[in-house]
Parts: sequence; C-alpha cells; structure tokens
Amino acid sequence: MDELCLKLKEQLGDSHIMLSYNWASSYELCARLYDSLLSHALPVWMDQAGGVHGSITESMANAVENAAVVVPLMTEKYQESKACNQEIEYANDLSINIVPIRAQKTRSDGKPFRAKGRVGIITAGKLFIDFTNMNKYEQQVENLLVQIASTIIDPEKVMKILREAKTESGGQEDDVEELDKRIPITVITTDIDLESKQSEYEETYFDGPVLSISLLRKRGSIPCVYANTFGFVGNRVWVDKGARGHFRVVYTRSVHIKVVSLQQSEEVVRFYSVRDRFREKILDRKIADVILVKSISKTPCVKFENFGFRDNKLWIDKGARGIFRVIFE
Repeated sequence: MDELCLKLKEQLGDSHIMLSYNWASSYELCARLYDSLLSHALPVWMDQAGGVHGSITESMANAVENAAVVVPLMTEKYQESKACNQEIEYANDLSINIVPIRAQKTRSDGKPFRAKGRVGIITAGKLFIDFTNMNKYEQQVENLLVQIASTIIDPEKVMKILREAKTESGGQEDDVEELDKRIPITVITTDIDLESKQSEYEETYFDGPVLSISLLRKRGSIPCVYANTFGFVGNRVWVDKGARGHFRVVYTRSVHIKVVSLQQSEEVVRFYSVRDRFREKILDRKIADVILVKSISKTPCVKFENFGFRDNKLWIDKGARGIFRVIFE
C-alpha cells in the first residue's frame, strides 16, 4: 500500500482529498479517517482540522475547487444538511471525482440506509466504501485508498502496483488474484428520453452492463413505476405500458465486468397464459433457470406456481403474463 500511496501523492500534486461530512452524525469517523490518510502522507482537507479560514462559505468553496477527490460520509443527516448538499453538488458540477462512504447502516425507521434525493442521484452507480462495521476499519481504509487512487490513476496501473507489492511481499497466488475484486469499475452516467409507443414494450441497448436506472422527469399521464413500467436487464433498459420520461442510466464498459452474448447464454421472452390456460413453449436448448423481469398481469407471477420450466420447455398458467429472462445451460 505504501507504493500506491506514493504514486497517489505524486498524482495529487497541489490538490487534496476533501472529507465532506455532517458534524452531528459522523465527526468521530471523519476525524479518524483524517488521521489515517495523513499517516500515509497524503494531502487531506477537513474543516475541523484547520481547513476553515475567514468566511466559512468561501473556505468550503476553495476546499471543493482545490480537491482532486471529494469523500462524502453519507448519513441521513448528511442528506438533510443544506451545507453538505451544496458541497457535493458543487463538486459534481465541477466534475470532481466523488468517492462516497457509507457511514450509517440503518435509517431512523430501522430500514437499511441508502442514499436518496439529490445526493442519491449524484452518487448513483458509485462504489460505496462501507465503514459501518468498525471491526473492519483498517481493511476498509485500504479499500478507500484503492478507490481514491483508481479515480485519478488508470485502474490497470493501480492493479499492477498492488500486484507487484503483493508478489514482493511473498503473497500467495490466490491473494494476488483477490486484488482484482478491489479495483473499482468505471461507470458512465447518461440521461436519456424513453417512450413506450402505443403502450408497447420497448428496449434500448447500451455497450456495457446497466447498473441502475432512475426517473428524472415523467412525461404524460402514465405512471413510471420501477419494475412495472420501466427497468433494466443486462445491457438494456426498457419501458412498457405507455410510460414516457427522462431517465438517468448508469452503466459500465469496465473490463472487469463481462456481458455474455444473449445468443449464447440467455433469451428474453414475453409469455402469456391466455384465458387462464396452461401454455408451453419449446426452446432449442435446455433451460437452467427462468427469471421474471416484469409482470404484465394483475395475477402475480410466482415461480413454479404459475410459471416455470422443465428441460427445454418454458410453461405458464393461471392467467400469468410477463417478460422473462431464460438462462440456458
């Protein structure tokens, strides 16, 4: 890790790593991270560590403008904070790299915490470094360093540095291969208009696996409901039932994620049970699994109750209608 940090410091130059946090919910974690990054001789900015001089607003603006990477510690209070929203939005407007940290495990209502709202859109598709289990703190600091480095250094070069360091230290082959999992994927975010013309199912393909799709603005009177009137599967997004809207799609061309040709491994099938009757469809290969992409009937589609497979046959029954992903052996 020392060699990687030396290269990272060199690449940062006069820039710094900015820690963005909500004081009430994550000050202690932020202060500990500040010390950890300093211990690697990296330039890091934190407001409570002497980063603010004179006007708070001007100091925060300068901190963002001079950052190569902004690291937001995501919590509910962070999302609710006007100042925190301004910091991450300004960083996003300036196209500064953002490496988010999950600093809260569950919401105040007991449900799993997940970024939402404006900060949720900004961080959509990004790899969150999870600091909710402090027993894994040191391991997650290393993951954070790898992620930060990979935003400003070619990920393949990061991989090479880590591999060489692991080999020189006598690491086993399995340990070296395990490093592949720590190299973050490069994601692409694009905004696109999608429309289900004449209430028909429509697909749009991307040149890599789709990671997420979110509605930015609905158009028309038809509700846009995820997994009902819009969604994604593999390297494509879809709309149905007359849905129209402006969507944000996050996908990747990363060499670390492969999309196997549909012709070789899977097929998307639209299949109906007409008048509640049993139907069977014979395919040209033996089926390994069938996954419901979306239900298009009032009758819930329940696997092995009203749809399923046997050998090379797909079956449906009891009024079920849906779009299915058929995976072949």
